[in-house]
Amino acid sequence: MNTFEILQGDMTLESFEPRYNISPSVRNTLVTSNEDGGLTRIPIIRPGLGHRRMLKSAIWPLIPIWAPAQVPKYSTANARSETMTSKASYHHAWKKSQRCLIPATGFYEWQNMTHHRYKQPWHIRHGNREVLSFAGLWERGQTLDGQEFESCSIVTTQANDLMAEIHNSNYRMPVIVDPECWDQWLSCDNEAALRLAVTYPDGQLTADPISTRINNPNYNRSDCLEPVELPA
Repeated sequence: MNTFEILQGDMTLESFEPRYNISPSVRNTLVTSNEDGGLTRIPIIRPGLGHRRMLKSAIWPLIPIWAPAQVPKYSTANARSETMTSKASYHHAWKKSQRCLIPATGFYEWQNMTHHRYKQPWHIRHGNREVLSFAGLWERGQTLDGQEFESCSIVTTQANDLMAEIHNSNYRMPVIVDPECWDQWLSCDNEAALRLAVTYPDGQLTADPISTRINNPNYNRSDCLEPVELPA
């Protein structure tokens, strides 16, 4: 946990069970309580008292401030950097500078295969670091039984050259924040933060094709990460 220099709270990344295949919470699911195991919760790092970094558990995707305690029927798993400043779902979080870091060891994307009728999944990770930090937005809400909860969205932007080859349908990728910019993303003004929500440079990420077993959302084993050979 020293990676992120968490200075407030008792939670550590080890508090979260390793997940090799994770999907956003099912749409329209009610948030009945913080003990509800039917929702996807992921770690986020956000400023706490005195701007000290704290680790929290947040529902994924973001539930807008004006919405009831229910996962939206439309996707809020990813917030486009180009529209998050004005789009109704994210406007409150952006206006209040409710920005966070979302740690992960890697992420998946699917490639349209020209000569095959399926999408090839890829595992993408950083070439020099074990942990990536995605830029995120977070929001507060209240469960049906009156408890406070937090939810989050991953900020995305245009793909770099590597990701454009892989995510060749929408040409998007997560905004990745390097350690020297963590404090800026968490605490600077919105105008400066927006300048960080940019495409990650080429040459820093590595990608491996993996088995289509990742397409089963209930399959959560480490062999999801094992590289495979691409079909001819």
